[in-house]
Amino acid sequence: MMEIFDKKGRLIIPDSERLRKMAMEKGIISEEKKIFLNQVFCLNGHNLIRPENPKFDNQPGIHLICEGETFWQSVYLSPFQGDRRKEFKTEFKTGEILRVFCPECQVAIPKFAPHDCQPEAMYLALFLDQEANYNNTVCICNAWGCYASFLRLAGEIFSEVRTLISSQFIR
Repeated sequence: MMEIFDKKGRLIIPDSERLRKMAMEKGIISEEKKIFLNQVFCLNGHNLIRPENPKFDNQPGIHLICEGETFWQSVYLSPFQGDRRKEFKTEFKTGEILRVFCPECQVAIPKFAPHDCQPEAMYLALFLDQEANYNNTVCICNAWGCYASFLRLAGEIFSEVRTLISSQFIR
């Protein structure tokens, strides 16, 4: 956990240049007040962002296999944090809890932490490097229609998107 004060009680100011450089090394790009990813990996090190994936503002999307109660399909998420766009063929039920897999090796995307949009919802961890280090992740909610996410860099929250709890999610 990052300390807020040093041993003499002085406020510690984060080294923003160091964080910016580390973010760029992990594929986090910040341009014109937008944050987007140019790489994310499954547990086995497969990059889920590929040039042939559908584009969102000229950037390739994140390819995942999502499985619901009755069917599975490819889903492409926008690589821009907070952007609700995604490409898919058939809509899942709003609030449906999905199982999510790598499209290349079919490994399950691991659970990271519970999310409070509904009782069974979880944040899932996509990794910012091939080392599958939980300190460097982008976490997304597995409830269809929930757009909460956060970027974790060096074990600290780098950026976060929250959503209001919709009455559709409450059961």
